[in-house]
Amino acid sequence: MNKLALIGKDISHSRSPEMYRKLISPNIDYSLLDYDDANKIPSAKDLFLNYDGINITSPYKKHFLDQIKLTKNASAIGAVNCLKKQGADIIGENTDYLAVVDILKEIKSSHATLEVVILGDGVMSTVAQLALKNLSIEYKVFSRKLTNNFDQLNFDLYFSNHPTKPLIINACARDFIFHGKLPIRGIFWDFNYNFKQQEDLISPCVEMYMDGLEMLERQAFYAVAFWSNHTAV
Repeated sequence: MNKLALIGKDISHSRSPEMYRKLISPNIDYSLLDYDDANKIPSAKDLFLNYDGINITSPYKKHFLDQIKLTKNASAIGAVNCLKKQGADIIGENTDYLAVVDILKEIKSSHATLEVVILGDGVMSTVAQLALKNLSIEYKVFSRKLTNNFDQLNFDLYFSNHPTKPLIINACARDFIFHGKLPIRGIFWDFNYNFKQQEDLISPCVEMYMDGLEMLERQAFYAVAFWSNHTAV
């Protein structure tokens, strides 16, 4: 793996280059391909004329679906975050899912009962829902489209009569900040990373605030395994 790239929009803040240089080699060539318009993105086939592996982030995780073959996980989610060339085919995987499953298993192992609410209904919400379903963890989804006063929800009241460990997963993009009420015994897992404005607001209100950096690091680990043909289609 000599040349890698990340495709996304407004990704100058991305920490992917440093992570893959740590995982693979400090000399890896890792490019940030920032597109403000999906129509400007080259085809998957053309990208692999220049790169050995491709990462994809929002809002383009569904962009290549009609150009590639999908792994079982990616097919179930309907979105990919990395691509590889395999013979004449280009394969898409969703290693976000693998990372989320890992972390949820660890959270679940620490608590006898766990109940989850998910903020958002986009791709990362779908990833979280599939992981929770496969781990038999109860959850409910709230979104800007379907929920009134979405950013002001009272989850302290919602969980007040629940003898479970509350886990609130924020699967919304960085343009959303939650201003509602949270249970002090709860865990708030923000899929965004280095989002200080949200962290400073949420951390005093809950038992634990988790940002998305660990998920990012784990999905990168699984991406390297996928590119190295250690992940079956």
